[in-house]
Amino acid sequence: MLRDSWPKVSIVLLNLNNYKDTKDCLESLQQLQYPNAEVLVVDNGSSDGSGHKLQAEFPAITFFMAGENLGFSGGNNIGIEDALQRGTDYVLLLNNDTVVDPQFLTNLVDAGEGDPHIGLLAPKILYDSEPQRIWYAGGYFQQITGICRHFGLDEIDNEQRFAKIRDTQFITGCAMLIKASVLRTIGFLDARLFVYWEDTDFCMRASNAGFRSVFVPNARIWHKISRTCGTDSPFTLYLTTRNHLIWVAKYIPFPYKPAALALTLGRKISKACRLTFSNRKSSTAVWRGIRAFFMREYGPPWQQKRRAASVTSSA
Repeated sequence: MLRDSWPKVSIVLLNLNNYKDTKDCLESLQQLQYPNAEVLVVDNGSSDGSGHKLQAEFPAITFFMAGENLGFSGGNNIGIEDALQRGTDYVLLLNNDTVVDPQFLTNLVDAGEGDPHIGLLAPKILYDSEPQRIWYAGGYFQQITGICRHFGLDEIDNEQRFAKIRDTQFITGCAMLIKASVLRTIGFLDARLFVYWEDTDFCMRASNAGFRSVFVPNARIWHKISRTCGTDSPFTLYLTTRNHLIWVAKYIPFPYKPAALALTLGRKISKACRLTFSNRKSSTAVWRGIRAFFMREYGPPWQQKRRAASVTSSA
């Protein structure tokens, strides 16, 4: 659609010791056909010099050097705050391990501008390794179980089943376009969660404030999937365990909450027990995540270890 003026979009990416993927993403963003976008890169405490190397190679892009790993939430919040201070209309949170279609942002903004009640928008996300296979085509959660799932996961995209703009219960932080009015109303990502479930938490807060979240199928990107943390690393298991339990306790309504919380906790305990025999470190991470939920311990896992060491040394 042709417009006299296009809303300003600030694209926020995080980099953490991942020069190659971030470079690929930035190069794909240089091919965008959207006329009013800027890119902000937050280097989230890289130890390999990749942030400074990228900054030298992409001098037209704004870089922020966080100095430490602030997580997905804290790192993105740096970019979000800067973008809002400079009067942006939209913020796009985009994983650095993605590549984008040149038209995807234009199609997202077109959909957002068509309805003032829309607050969040998501593209169709496909596997980079299998460009026609879907990773995300909208999302939903089951109230009785507390499970969140992607529509279309692992299906071949025939461009027919998921071909219409429609409401979605949650949008993955892999690619989330947010109107500035949403951020000014409900605030930023919850930095206490660090990473995992912070995107679903944000979507629920937006929904509770009256904003629609929609899936836009003609906006497409490709995702390299979990290149940074590893699917079942102790780091991932700790945070997904704790944050999933927090999300269920916070957002599943009564009368479903007790059953959903019990089922979620039961699944986590079962997983910890299974892992005892195959990977004791991973099992311990799940148990620690369960403990952190009950003790209301936030932040990254190493923060809890420092607190524990401080208590021990002062005793």
